Amino acid sequence: MRKAAAALLGAAIFWGIVLAGMPEPIVQARAAAYNLWAVEGGRIGVICTGTLVRTADGPRFLSAGHCVADAPNARYYISQGSDPDLLVRARLKWWEFEGVGAWKEGDWAVFELPGPFDASAALPLCAERPAVGEDVWAWTGPLGMLPILRGGSYSGELHFPDSPEDEEAIGGMMFADINGAGGSSGSGMLRLEAGRPCVFGVWVGGFRDKPAGAILSHLPPVLRQ
Repeated sequence: MRKAAAALLGAAIFWGIVLAGMPEPIVQARAAAYNLWAVEGGRIGVICTGTLVRTADGPRFLSAGHCVADAPNARYYISQGSDPDLLVRARLKWWEFEGVGAWKEGDWAVFELPGPFDASAALPLCAERPAVGEDVWAWTGPLGMLPILRGGSYSGELHFPDSPEDEEAIGGMMFADINGAGGSSGSGMLRLEAGRPCVFGVWVGGFRDKPAGAILSHLPPVLRQ
């Protein structure tokens, strides 16, 4: 029991130190990060991360399209890592993912939320993309764990002058110098605009070799209509 208590205390101290160097608005944005669950064929499990966002049509849940592409008719739920037993039904409304060969066309999923759901933590969409070298962040919930705040910098668009195939597939997609883990897909990428956090992209993948970092999808056009 003492070892467990010591472990919990150590984790709390560690994360306290990590978060101490982060902007407070970004730390508070944790409230918008949720795990995405899928129920199909009698099985249920966490598949990705996602973020509550504000739109003209009300709050929506935003994740990655490849998370739902194989089962668009499944039942989806969201939960926070702090209370994984509280599942909220989220209905898949729009999604885009035509495979890695056409990745740059988009990789996103938008869910409608139930009427009584408290979405006061939802984040706005960014008006602009970050400048190259600008600090960016993401709250990721790897495979159902408590969300982890990851920080890095925006690296601009990916281009492959020596590989026409790669350029055709992902040329022009956004890239961030940031570390991730399994289950990070779907996380909203954050920057600060006028000192407030906003979502500018969706974390959808990364490279096993250099350049290390996260590949980001653009935001769904339907969210801006």
